[in-house]
Amino acid sequence: MIMDPSDEIASAGNRHERPDDSCSRGNLEQLPEGLMMPDAYPHQVDAVTRQETHISWLFFAGDRVYKVKKPVDLGFLDFTTTELRKYFCEEEVRLNQRFPGGVHLGVVPVVRRPNGSIKIGGPGPLVDWAVAMRQLPARRMLDRLLERGEVDNGLLDRLVDVLVPFHAAAATGVGVDAYGTPDAIARLARDNIESLASRTGPAGVMSPALHGLLARELERSLGELRPVFAWRVEEGRVREGHGDLHSGNICYESDGPVLYDCIEFSRALRCCDVAADIAFLAMDLDARGYLGFSQYLLRRYLDRSEDAGISAVIGFYKSYRALVRAKVAALRLDEPALGSEEREEARREGARYARLAGSYAVAPALVLTCGLPGSGKSWLASRIDVPHDARVLRSDVVRKRLAGIPPSTRVDSELESGLYTPDVKARTYAELLRDSESYLRAGRSVIVDAAFMRREERQPFMDLARDSGVSVAVLWVDAADAVVRERLLRRADDPNEASDADEHVYDWARKVFEPPTEIDVRSVVLADGCESPEQVSANVLDCLASESR
Repeated sequence: MIMDPSDEIASAGNRHERPDDSCSRGNLEQLPEGLMMPDAYPHQVDAVTRQETHISWLFFAGDRVYKVKKPVDLGFLDFTTTELRKYFCEEEVRLNQRFPGGVHLGVVPVVRRPNGSIKIGGPGPLVDWAVAMRQLPARRMLDRLLERGEVDNGLLDRLVDVLVPFHAAAATGVGVDAYGTPDAIARLARDNIESLASRTGPAGVMSPALHGLLARELERSLGELRPVFAWRVEEGRVREGHGDLHSGNICYESDGPVLYDCIEFSRALRCCDVAADIAFLAMDLDARGYLGFSQYLLRRYLDRSEDAGISAVIGFYKSYRALVRAKVAALRLDEPALGSEEREEARREGARYARLAGSYAVAPALVLTCGLPGSGKSWLASRIDVPHDARVLRSDVVRKRLAGIPPSTRVDSELESGLYTPDVKARTYAELLRDSESYLRAGRSVIVDAAFMRREERQPFMDLARDSGVSVAVLWVDAADAVVRERLLRRADDPNEASDADEHVYDWARKVFEPPTEIDVRSVVLADGCESPEQVSANVLDCLASESR
């Protein structure tokens, strides 16, 4: 959001009367609706739209945006008085003016007219304060560009070209370094995980098992990295950074990427290791499914900054940032005005970030699917988001690759085809095993999408997980007979489907299938083929979390 200064805004702060303290909170309750009126603004406005976060209201009016802070105290921020809100409005403007682009213009009063209506600027009793900004083009936000597939490495290079000099010039030393010490980092990280302890269970953002894993992993990391954190302070890597660097706070204008909306309400959250700043964006890219961009961003930042020490702490900070986002989403659940759909959306968002943090903690890991044709195992394997960086190996694709056949080439009868002889099946599972071992050795998680109908097919993979020291989950997918038959008929007409299984194969498989009863029940996740990928992802992660004890 970038705006051009105007005389009205520049002078508005000097003409208001003293605060109308007699009904301060009452005024604020009326403020959101009052600022929805086009005539509440000192410039031409045809219509106003409003967005709401857990700490602010944002009013999009013409080519400008006005942000009003809510009178809330969340522990890590306190906006409960007019004076505090004015101070943090001024801090927001001051801090964001460090970035090129001039997004934040100034602080303006919100006043009450004689007729009782509310407006921006001018004389009258003070209702509150707002930050004035010019509006950035929404379609050029990095998150929107990612959604439309319009991001490439070149765009990330331009972003690194802005971030590296910003961090190099940002304040450090006295007044900043204290926030990057091992004890300061531990306080923030522990507060984060402790605040999420009350958000476990079906109505929360994570399970008790996942919370336990994350708490254990946090303590292990804090112990291992303590000397590294101290060394990073000595190296001058703790800076007064952005603090909220994700793709929704970056816009690509013609002159280049514009950063805005840094954290103003907490020096402890803003002053941090530069790795914590860049980790936020890398985590955000991971969460959106752009693992390649995340890795490229980190490599380019490391090359440009010549900060090789980032590699030692980036994993810790990515997990920390994911839990920050989970916590922010969880805080929205306390908002009384939130509707049931909005509440569920906030819960799901928090759960998604919690799963990402959990995926960082369990990686690398091995997940095997298991079940009859048409049960939904391939559909789920391609959609579950844990482990977040997993390489999906599909037996139907590997089998045809070994035979030199394109995956989408259909074979009329699986039972009669030479592609499905015992020898070919053995070669296929052996290739899957070799590929799995290669990825696990490289630190990459693997999901093996295969039927695994017999114990002899599963055991080598269970041995691989044991020998590699990684967590393993067997996703046993089942579905009602009528559902499976309908799916098999439907996918027979799908030109992109790699599986050749039909109803005859399904009937045969039902007779020979061996349930995975030989595997410890704690390593088995039983899923209905109609379950949501989110729920199955959560169950798989819980299984891997238990394996990681």
